[in-house]
Amino acid sequence: MIINKKPLWVFPDGFIMFETFSNPIEEVEDFLITISEPVSRTKLIHEYVLTPYALYAAVTSGMNGSDVIKILRKLSKNLLPKTIFRMISICTQFFGKIHLVLFKNNYFIYAPNYEIIKTLLNDEKFKKFSLYIVIHPKKIINLFSKEFKFNYQEKFLDLKFLNEKIKLGFDQKNLFSKHLIFSTNPNICKIEDIKKRSMELDCPLLEEYDFLNDFFIPSIKIDLNPTTTIRRYQEKAISKMFNRGRARSGVIVLPCGAGKTIVGITSVTMIKKTALIVCNSTVSVEQWRRQFIKWSNINPKKIKSFIAGQYSNLENGTSDIIVTTYSMISFGGQRAKLSASLLNEIKSREWGIVILDEVHIVPANVFRKVLGIIRTHCKLGLTATLLREDRKVGDIGFLIGPKLYEANWLDLEQIGFLAMACCAEICCSMPPDFFEHYLCESNSTRQILCALNPNKARICDFLIRYHESRGDRILVFSDNVFALRSYATKMLKAFIYGATGSLERIRILKNFQKHEGQTLFISRIGDTSIDLPEANVILQISSHYGSRRQEAQRLGRILRPKSKSRKAFFYSLVTSNTEEMFYANKRQQFLVGQGYDFKTILNFSGINKIPNLIFETEKEKKLLLKQVLSNQKNLKIF
Repeated sequence: MIINKKPLWVFPDGFIMFETFSNPIEEVEDFLITISEPVSRTKLIHEYVLTPYALYAAVTSGMNGSDVIKILRKLSKNLLPKTIFRMISICTQFFGKIHLVLFKNNYFIYAPNYEIIKTLLNDEKFKKFSLYIVIHPKKIINLFSKEFKFNYQEKFLDLKFLNEKIKLGFDQKNLFSKHLIFSTNPNICKIEDIKKRSMELDCPLLEEYDFLNDFFIPSIKIDLNPTTTIRRYQEKAISKMFNRGRARSGVIVLPCGAGKTIVGITSVTMIKKTALIVCNSTVSVEQWRRQFIKWSNINPKKIKSFIAGQYSNLENGTSDIIVTTYSMISFGGQRAKLSASLLNEIKSREWGIVILDEVHIVPANVFRKVLGIIRTHCKLGLTATLLREDRKVGDIGFLIGPKLYEANWLDLEQIGFLAMACCAEICCSMPPDFFEHYLCESNSTRQILCALNPNKARICDFLIRYHESRGDRILVFSDNVFALRSYATKMLKAFIYGATGSLERIRILKNFQKHEGQTLFISRIGDTSIDLPEANVILQISSHYGSRRQEAQRLGRILRPKSKSRKAFFYSLVTSNTEEMFYANKRQQFLVGQGYDFKTILNFSGINKIPNLIFETEKEKKLLLKQVLSNQKNLKIF
């Protein structure tokens, strides 16, 4: 009997099954990550799917369509379906051959010959863009080495005027025998729309930054400190960004606690050009600044923060690195005079690299304007979960670039770079009088009744006491602010939510880091960009519907390995027989796909025998129910 030891099954719909139990070769997994998107990666079988975005990333890394087909043939147990041949051939035909270049705050689209650019020229929507065609025999790389003094009347041809000439029999092909450079009109043309339409035509614009030959943007003095150590997977992620001496724009996906900040800092030290770091909160701005000073030799005076109320230090000279937030750049209201002038400086400068932390929030309508405001040669997106429930995550492909690298959570756990997570879902029954109101009240009241279920509160109190006795550090998450305040004040614990001031928020976080209190209650503001390496236990009492991203981000708060124990504990408290059970199942899908197991506890027996827990008496429960019903008009869920 002949045993087929090839590890892959390739299906006509683009799905690929990787049998890791039969042949767990690291090179095979790296190849699949390069050409496809991971769907699930459990302990024995990985599932991937071929997508145009993934193939785009493969081509920009140096592969071509024939290489992909050849390797798939070699690794597949079955014959490759014809649809796979056709998909790879079509998707890679023009990928990586049309370049988008920024020079002196003007964008240029470069194509080597007419045959490639013909697809764009013949598209009706593309003709509507305000473009000029630059006829010049020099290759695009010369734009970086010296400045051309174009005569706009002689060197630029308007695309609309040219299309009218073509209809009259103008010889377009002879005109385009030289190298083509398209120049956009920055005043009336959105580069985002051009990139989106190019992606729809399977001719995505390749953004590569030849930083070694860029003499227009001054170099900055920055290197990694000699004591800084780059882990193997971080080195692999960085290598995917740099190819043939150029930096590619794209997204790197690493789990929380796996060192995304180090990857961003290393990319800046390699490019050595002015950098703009954009975060989603003021707390993470200060964290990024501290990490730059810790891991690199940057002069602290050359890295500045631009956040509300703390930007006066930017006045003194230009900065090599600026760290700010999405809201500071995208805010469209009236600004203070100094703030407006500093923002104009950020807009007018041509940046070498822009790092977008928690890049999954960029497709939101409020924040995506950030990319239209900033002019940069290279964009690097960092995130732990490339997920959005509104299905806008695909927009990142043309807003930022393709996904360059995605790490396997379980692999990092086995190596020891992530803590071993024990996940459990605890079903909490609801008292009859609470459940009676749950069936007839409004949606907002039902949510608060689920969050403030007395039995859930008692289990939460018990788990906090148990883990505090072990010396653990505990985070309690609640999206519902009314429930958050009720739990924290009843248990005499510190809490943070959206209305907490920046200074007060930083003080509470520092106290938690200095072991002044073992438990911290926190709202959804703690989902991302808050560095709490001491925490190793999470209790989730209220969440944002069925958000898979939020579930993974919260687990990531405790995945950083600890010196005392490699184990981390994640408890999701769910009220039985309510909508919470439906949402909990949906929320866990991403983590289950990453190979994590959720243990379901249906009966938390013995909880009623434990004395001195909160909401112990019937009088306390009735008072709680009265408070919920009387305050339902003032409830807010942040």
